[in-house]
Amino acid sequence: MNKLKYLGLIAFLTSIIGCSGTPNTQPEPGPLMLGVANAPVSLNWRLNLDLVSQADGRGLAINLADQDRAYVAASSGLLTAITRVPQARFSDQVLWQTRFDAPLIAGPALDATGLYVGTAKGSLMHIHAETGRIIWQTQLNSEVVAVPALTQNRVLVRTNDGRVIALDKLNGDVIWVASAQMPNLFLRGAAPVLVVGNQVFVGRENGFVEALSLTNGETIWQARLAIPTGRTDLERMVDIQAQLVYDQGRLFALAYNGRMAAINAQTGNFIWTRPLSGAKDFTFQDNRLFIAGNDQIVRAIDASSGTEIWNQAGLVGRMPGSIHQVSLSDDSSALLLLDGFGYMHWLSQVDGRVLARFAHVDHLDRGRQLLVVAVEDNAYLVLDRNGQLISYDLNLAEFQLINEQTDTHE
Repeated sequence: MNKLKYLGLIAFLTSIIGCSGTPNTQPEPGPLMLGVANAPVSLNWRLNLDLVSQADGRGLAINLADQDRAYVAASSGLLTAITRVPQARFSDQVLWQTRFDAPLIAGPALDATGLYVGTAKGSLMHIHAETGRIIWQTQLNSEVVAVPALTQNRVLVRTNDGRVIALDKLNGDVIWVASAQMPNLFLRGAAPVLVVGNQVFVGRENGFVEALSLTNGETIWQARLAIPTGRTDLERMVDIQAQLVYDQGRLFALAYNGRMAAINAQTGNFIWTRPLSGAKDFTFQDNRLFIAGNDQIVRAIDASSGTEIWNQAGLVGRMPGSIHQVSLSDDSSALLLLDGFGYMHWLSQVDGRVLARFAHVDHLDRGRQLLVVAVEDNAYLVLDRNGQLISYDLNLAEFQLINEQTDTHE
């Protein structure tokens, strides 16, 4: 294993295992690809909130309520509602802030009933979206580690002890609990459960994909995606950490130290599997899966067969993270990928080319790792490790021009 891959793996495990006493090493970034244009990005505004623990950033989300409002939580315990329209003063940009006595490490999730956040002390809180006050609070047995999933009348959360818990949205009462055997060592955090109809899909820390009944939490089926191998607990980690993806009766799952699979969502039978290890969220579009694996290579996978369509190895050493699909026009889109060193990269869905990139820096002109991103049209809202919430705009007309010029010179 070369030095860049080794350092990238150490930093990746340091950030997501969350073990006490683990050194906080920062690897050297891999080289940036030559000939890539700078994306035409402009800064709207920036807010200095609270420092966000990298280990606790997995369960956080920036929730875009509408064109004018967004909500963001920090592991310091600060929950903030902001207007997305640029304002002259901090006091005008922030609609309200509430500080809780426990770190917020899951959420916020949002629907018409309000906000839902989970804490490192095992509380799930229902928050009034207009005021920030607590509507109800339920104490659970372990910290909430994933963004709550919301249905018409239930809230579903995952806790650090391996439980999936369904609660009543009206009062926070626990309806059912589904437990699973936990391994000795597992990755920090978890992906949210995925609700489709009356089924609740969950990727477990022990390498199983499960379908549960939304009604009572009983197991409908289990499929073993990864089998622990190796002599040490580290080698035997098989977490399904990436968000599950559903499309037309197929469930797509990716395991750490395991494989990628398409599963029949009704029966739990495998449609196809392929060797591929990963822990970052992937995306689906036009019957293709776009994934950044643990080897730091970005791939496009055919969703019908599991065969590789293209791969992009130019980001190896830069710790590529989750992949998001972003719109460039009414009929075109691209892939957005955040690396571990404060860069945003836009990739072509067709062949994986890096179309453009943008370096995020803080108010002191220092690059800072981006933990969470929310995108709507040309508006990009990002949260970095220093607790800065930043609003960027991407000039779509200029971006399209860059792509046309790149295609012309190839």
